[in-house]
Amino acid sequence: MVTRRSFLAAAGTAALAVPFGRGLLGSPALAAPSTCALTLANDGSAPVKAYITGREQGTDRLMLLRADSTPYYPASPSAPQTPLPVDCSIPVGAGGETNLTLGQMYAARIYFVKNDSLDFYVNPGPALVEPAFANPSDSNYLKTWSFCEFTFNAAQLFANISYVDLLTALPIGLNLVGDSAHTVAPAPAGAVNAVADALVAQRNADGQPWDQLVIRNNGSVLRTIAPQGYMANNPGAFSSYWDGYVNQVWGKYAGTDLKVDIQGGRGVFTGRVNGGVLAFNDGSTFARPASKDVFTCNDGPFANNPGDSDIRKGLLARIAAAFNRSTILSSADQPNGTRESDYYKDPTTNHWARIVHANTPIGYAFPYDDVCPDGQPDVSGAASDGNPQHLTVTVG
Repeated sequence: MVTRRSFLAAAGTAALAVPFGRGLLGSPALAAPSTCALTLANDGSAPVKAYITGREQGTDRLMLLRADSTPYYPASPSAPQTPLPVDCSIPVGAGGETNLTLGQMYAARIYFVKNDSLDFYVNPGPALVEPAFANPSDSNYLKTWSFCEFTFNAAQLFANISYVDLLTALPIGLNLVGDSAHTVAPAPAGAVNAVADALVAQRNADGQPWDQLVIRNNGSVLRTIAPQGYMANNPGAFSSYWDGYVNQVWGKYAGTDLKVDIQGGRGVFTGRVNGGVLAFNDGSTFARPASKDVFTCNDGPFANNPGDSDIRKGLLARIAAAFNRSTILSSADQPNGTRESDYYKDPTTNHWARIVHANTPIGYAFPYDDVCPDGQPDVSGAASDGNPQHLTVTVG
């Protein structure tokens, strides 16, 4: 099955890599239809514009879906940062909806912007330069926008709301109807302000720059962003945040076995720290992670490499999740030795993920948030169906 990290592998952002979380276990047996009805519904009191971006399934061509459901394929420009020459915005009036037909595409996003338009650019390739949420020099920085993600291929339609990068004042929800119905609730009203307040409180508690993850415009909270997004433009921030915790983990597993179940009947693997490296009995090894590695889940020892075995990918997902949730020190049995109530208990933890989950009903808060103990609920905010008939994306 597709997960957030697999279907976005071609999107080119720092948080993306091949996944081996819980969502990969199993796949639909029948082929999905070639098209699916798509409704964009605006529950807000202000008009929005939508933009649908991705790669065409089968041809891999960069594409945007226009308001009449036809694809637009940008040509490769002669220079970087060439403005997108065609307006591919899809207007959705306040309290209204727009209906389209969605063809198969992957590494795809549906963007919404309130009372404005988004600027897109094209680099040689062609490659789409999408709005930047953490770069003040980006022309979209002070606009109110958000997005959801999806892939639609021959096996299924998979969609998710994601807070891996940001949470905005423009909440998005999903409803997917196929062989069954799947609903993903949006963040509740006031969630972005509650998250902002909690990030400021965490800054006051531990002195780390959590308050800098709050982006404001004229005093109002525009969005809150994840640590890795802030670190991309401020590389010194959080640079040693995980060092003490990692030292404790390395010390513990120098003398104790770490057991990781990669689930789905694929086996339990045992690791020990030896010579400064966490080595498992299948031959997989993980060097000591830095703070950037933990927050991104895709740097240093947590980087996915094309030649990695499926076992190593499964281990990586569960180790990265255990670090972000601060359960790897408290439990030597991952992930099944923990429950959701055990997450984020250590003072050193991914407080972004902790705070987001405390204020939103569901949604990815870091890239491997789809890892969960057997029999426990998935908190990742995804919907998938092998026979998709109608996807409704609400905003407002």
